[in-house]
Amino acid sequence: MSALIDQAIDAAGLSGVEAARRAGRVGQEEVERLQQADLLALGALADRVRNQEVGDDVRIYTRPDAVAGDAIVLPAEATSPTGLDLLRQVAVARITGPRSARIRVDWTRCGLELAQVALGFGANELEGRIANKRGLPMAEGEKLGVLGKKSRLEAAEIVKRKELEGFVRRAGRTPRFDEEEAT
Repeated sequence: MSALIDQAIDAAGLSGVEAARRAGRVGQEEVERLQQADLLALGALADRVRNQEVGDDVRIYTRPDAVAGDAIVLPAEATSPTGLDLLRQVAVARITGPRSARIRVDWTRCGLELAQVALGFGANELEGRIANKRGLPMAEGEKLGVLGKKSRLEAAEIVKRKELEGFVRRAGRTPRFDEEEAT
């Protein structure tokens, strides 16, 4: 698969950007090339950079008081980019940002599904509040039904955390929740 990705990155004219990233000299010319590049090739390059610099761990922040400060958070407040624009922003932030940058996507502003896709475009952190289907914060002690062979009620916080963990695992990453010690 790597040869195919190499070809796609090269065909999109991004090999020079990748070399500039490795050399630590991404300039305005490279940024302009990224802004015009094929989105899938751009995502492949950003994902490669993420993999090389920060690995497969995805930090998940579910409590506003637990969110650490020095990350690039997308989408930016007071903006509402389309899904494709957000993916481009995430990829460009990964490629042009500092080495091992923390690229965080806020799923309460863009939706959980798009945040999951952003993991393939260079994001390595997710943040948002755990909410019910109406978008309201979960009440303390709230229970949700868990379907399966033995349907039962479980604490809503646990059910939602399992759902988030599943989103991250299906994206091929390893989830790490905000209260877990960083490794």
